[in-house]
Amino acid sequence: MRSSARWIATAAIALALIPFMGPHWSPLLRFTPAHRLADPMALLTFAFTAASIRDAVIGAMVLATFGPDLERQLGQWMFLALFLTTAIGGAATGIATPNVPTGGVFAGAVGALVVYAYLYPLNRVSVFGLATVTARDALIFLVGYRLLFGFGFARGGGIDATPFGGLAIGFVWMAVLQHTSGASQYRRRLRTALVGKEGWSEIDFDAIPRDGLHAMVLEELDRVREKHRTQGARSLTEDERAFVHRLRLRQSGEASTATG
Repeated sequence: MRSSARWIATAAIALALIPFMGPHWSPLLRFTPAHRLADPMALLTFAFTAASIRDAVIGAMVLATFGPDLERQLGQWMFLALFLTTAIGGAATGIATPNVPTGGVFAGAVGALVVYAYLYPLNRVSVFGLATVTARDALIFLVGYRLLFGFGFARGGGIDATPFGGLAIGFVWMAVLQHTSGASQYRRRLRTALVGKEGWSEIDFDAIPRDGLHAMVLEELDRVREKHRTQGARSLTEDERAFVHRLRLRQSGEASTATG
C-alpha cells in the first residue's frame, strides 16, 4: 500500500494546481486572508493546502522524503494524527498574519521534521538523489530561510506564521513520544532497577543491615548517610543512589529469608 505521506504530498500539489484551472476555484480550498471560509469545502481541504504553490511544493517534498520512514515508525494512524494536528496548529497560528491565505501542509511538514529529528537525529535522507540531509538540517533551513530571507512574506507585510504553529505542535508530539516510546520506557525500567523508584526521598538507614558488610562498604554507607542528612536526598548522585538501593535490596532479601 502506498505511503500516506506520499498521498498527502500528491494531494498538496494537486490542490495547489487546482486554482489555475479557473478563477472560480481561487477562493476555495483554504481560508481566505481574513481567515474566513470562502466555501465550506475548505474545512476538508485546508490542511492539505498552502499559502502559495511554493509552500505546497516544499511541504510536499518534505513529506515525500521524510514521511515514509516516520510513518513506518509511528504507524499510519499516528502519522496522520501528527500531520493533522500540526496542520491545524499552523492554521491557528496563521490568525496572527491576517494578510496571508492559510493552509496547513507546510506546517504539517515542519511538525513532521521535528518528530523525525527526534527519532532519527543522525539519519541522512537522500533528496531526489542530489544530496543527503538530516531532518534537523532541513528544519533549520525551512524555518530560518523563511524567517531571515522573507520566504513566504505576506504581500501586505509580515511573515506567514503557520510554520511556527507546526513547529510548536511538533515539539508537543516530541515530548509525548519522549515519555511514551519503548526506548524511554526501557530507560525508566532500567533506572528503577538500578536506583529504585523515582521520587524516593527518605531513606531509613537504620533499617539497612550492617552485619556482614565490609569495613569499606560501611564507611561509604556512613558517608552517604551523612550527605543525605546534611544536604538532602536530591544531593545524592546516581552512583550513590544505586549503592543505597543495592543495600536496601539486601535488607528486603534478608527479611524475606527470615519470614520464609
